[in-house]
Amino acid sequence: MPVKGHPDIQAPSGRLCQRLAELDVTLVTVCADGGAGVQGRGRWEERLVVGSPVFASSLRSKWGELTQRSRQAVSLWPGLSLVPLYPGPGRSAGVHGCEAGEITAALLLGTELAESEQFHRVCDATETDRRAALSKMDVRALLSVEETQRLAQMIGWMARDTDDLGWRLNELHDLSWELAGSYEELSLLYKLSTSMVVDHPPQSFLEEACREMREVVGLRWLAIQLSPSEPGFADLSVPVCIESNSSYDKLVIRQMGPRLIEAIGGRTEPTIVDDVPGMGVPGLAQIAESLLVTPLHFDGKLLGLLYGADKIDSGLGLSTVDSKLCASLGSSLSIYLKNVLLYEDMQSMFLGTMHALSTTIDAKDSYTQGHSERVALMSRQLAEAAGLDDQAVQRVYLSGLVHDVGKIGVPEAVLTKPGKLTKEEYELVKMHPEIGARILEGIRQMDDLIPGVLHHHESWDGKGYPHGLAGHDIPLFGRIIGLADAYDAMSSDRTYRRAMPMAEVLDEVRRCSGKQFDPDLVEVFVGLDFGPYLEMISKHQNLKRSA
Repeated sequence: MPVKGHPDIQAPSGRLCQRLAELDVTLVTVCADGGAGVQGRGRWEERLVVGSPVFASSLRSKWGELTQRSRQAVSLWPGLSLVPLYPGPGRSAGVHGCEAGEITAALLLGTELAESEQFHRVCDATETDRRAALSKMDVRALLSVEETQRLAQMIGWMARDTDDLGWRLNELHDLSWELAGSYEELSLLYKLSTSMVVDHPPQSFLEEACREMREVVGLRWLAIQLSPSEPGFADLSVPVCIESNSSYDKLVIRQMGPRLIEAIGGRTEPTIVDDVPGMGVPGLAQIAESLLVTPLHFDGKLLGLLYGADKIDSGLGLSTVDSKLCASLGSSLSIYLKNVLLYEDMQSMFLGTMHALSTTIDAKDSYTQGHSERVALMSRQLAEAAGLDDQAVQRVYLSGLVHDVGKIGVPEAVLTKPGKLTKEEYELVKMHPEIGARILEGIRQMDDLIPGVLHHHESWDGKGYPHGLAGHDIPLFGRIIGLADAYDAMSSDRTYRRAMPMAEVLDEVRRCSGKQFDPDLVEVFVGLDFGPYLEMISKHQNLKRSA
């Protein structure tokens, strides 16, 4: 399964083919019924052998060995071996009879080929003069027995590494989608929470909430019905808010809201109703095959209902995932409907979730416990002191919390290795900004966090990674988080060194002004109040000692 937006790792098998081509190793597509074809041009003798009925017959007899996925060489006859690599992408041009299984294999021709009985039969079957064939054959490309064994072993290793890389990429892709789903929910929760302000009319907020929730949950229609028995809602101009494309649906939904409140009785948990006619609500069966009803409670009081019907994707039914998501959204709405002054509590819930995610990331390396939280704190302080508006300051903070989310894709053994990393290990670590950006991409509510995640290791002088940006070409979020990240790295204990004293850290920051760091940001940074940071690092050290 490809990782979106990263062509270098979309097809590990493609890279294996490219590397084998550079080694002048020919690949063939072979089928269980004996069909076969050379990929690319191939050498004359390779096309002669692979296109012969002798090869097809040998292939059928050896198919069981080839499909054991052992990635070990299989000898079809003296001087002719195949190393199975992976299942083929489908029927290849010029390959016939591939209705059965199909695989790609490396073709190895050895010096024994010319004298083998099977080669004599190949020449006879293809009406080729054997002496002419031998004179036309590129004998320099033929491998000795020892060379064949060594090359086959090397190709097998490369194929197994490719299998492992493909598995890990699939795992990363699945994790990315899971995180994307979580971020969609978190982002919606955050968007709703930031709209819970006193000077916004409740009607506007409910309409926007309905629209966003319907989009995220993927329902055909969605409505919020306020409780008619709640005196506090009496002055609202619209007791029911509906998001649907059908005017008929809206009329029926408006009429059924109060009836649904009566029908759910004392239920407090979300309910998926498959027997819609059995609810006895007039008109409901005409606009819904299945219904998701989420009571909106606060302090034991029913404030209203969040209810919607049928997934937009007709191939999917309502599930417990939808139920849990609506439960989360219903909880947020309940808080808003009870008191807009609880906005701060709502935001705290969202930030707490983000902190939990950052803590999970940092937990891969006990030496960096609390790192993301501290980077987020210093990034927020720096953004405030640099004059960014409140909204931008908050987004910088969130970007700082998840700036290392890409370390999910870096082996823990590398992250926790004591001492200096090898070049290969360092290259793995350098992948984490791009991995993090891929995890967040496609979540439109998180788009503005990606520059901080992707570019927090860029350097003012252009010597950073992953893109070698310089100066103001580096996004502001990246420059802010990069400075905060470096400061915390120098101020914290690591597996390979002790923390530096603050005075030395600030001297180093000044020394790197205009080299690694934005000089304007450095000037602001060195004047910050580091008291909150020191308190936080002390808290994290105490937690580590008590763990």
